Amino acid sequence: MDIKSQILIVVVCHPRLLKKPTILLVAGGFLIIFGVGLSVYGSQLIVENLVTEEKQLEIGGFMELSKEFDPSVNENGIYLIQILDFKEETRLQVTVYDPFSTVIVSEPIENSLFQGDFTISDRGTYRILLENTGERELHVMAVLAYLPQDQSLTISILGFIAIIIGLIGLAVGTIQFIRSRNKAETS
Repeated sequence: MDIKSQILIVVVCHPRLLKKPTILLVAGGFLIIFGVGLSVYGSQLIVENLVTEEKQLEIGGFMELSKEFDPSVNENGIYLIQILDFKEETRLQVTVYDPFSTVIVSEPIENSLFQGDFTISDRGTYRILLENTGERELHVMAVLAYLPQDQSLTISILGFIAIIIGLIGLAVGTIQFIRSRNKAETS
């Protein structure tokens, strides 16, 4: 757990705050809203670099995706392939080409959901080619992108942590509110 998370836990669970449930409820609500905002922003950073396509591939049919990549941004590329109507006899071949049309990855897809990666060595347009080599039509969805980097993942994780701490604050605040209300009624 990082120092920011520890500080948030100490602040939320401080003895003075436990005596004032309203502050805990407000702080917990704020942390949840803040965490959701961070999570959405982190997800947006990841999603903005995606190229996606969905297509019905006939027998012997092809589908191609391409995207500009720059190794100074990130040296790792990723592709995801989902066969929406996967069956055991499904046969799909994926080939990844670098900007010079050199094959850098070529492999069969044998699962309904497949993830592969490749190294971005030169700046330019990388492309993936999917070929239906099976005996039936396939409904395929493909994604081509940079592998998510530490910054966007860290933002999403911090958002998740803020949501969890906010929920703890709301729970503790609610319990303290009920306890203080019961004490006032019995006095």
